Amino acid sequence: MTPVPGPHLTPEDLDAWLAGALAPAAQTHLAGCPACQERVDTEREIIALIEGLPLMSPAAGFTDRVMARVAVAQPLRVSTLELLRRRALASRRSMAVAASLLVLVAASMAASVIWTLGHQATLAALGGWLGTQAGQAAWLGLRWVASNFIEQPWFADVRTLAASPGRLGIAAALALVAYLSGVLALRRLLALPTQRVAHAAV
Repeated sequence: MTPVPGPHLTPEDLDAWLAGALAPAAQTHLAGCPACQERVDTEREIIALIEGLPLMSPAAGFTDRVMARVAVAQPLRVSTLELLRRRALASRRSMAVAASLLVLVAASMAASVIWTLGHQATLAALGGWLGTQAGQAAWLGLRWVASNFIEQPWFADVRTLAASPGRLGIAAALALVAYLSGVLALRRLLALPTQRVAHAAV
């Protein structure tokens, strides 16, 4: 028995055969291989059966019937006030609750305005007391910060340095130079590279 040249056809070869673009070596194998010829005949029958199926199309009015059953949700652009208005007017009970809340809010605002107009001296005294307390608290906080600052071990050295204008000027100049050097170094680190770096191929 003469061996069949070449390997059996792959699914890709079958697709190429259906498209009429099978390679010559695969065609030679197909001509002498009963197994591959049987697969090709089966594929041809399946394609013929599929092509013989009737085309299905939806009945008239199908789209309208489907869309009539679709429940479209409320758009997100509906405002909260609109939703509250709809709920408030949904029934008599909700209308009564909404009216009660509206009357309560209006009455409380009116009472607040009336009380404010009748007790301006009390409010002025309360504001003055609050201002005094806030000032005292701020002053106590400032004194606490100053006392903690004075109690630091390096405060004596800073005070001695500040007593001499020459030393203070030198220290300020050194601090400025150090600050500018740090800014320049940071700017150099953050600057984009101007030259392309050759990357090694992986």
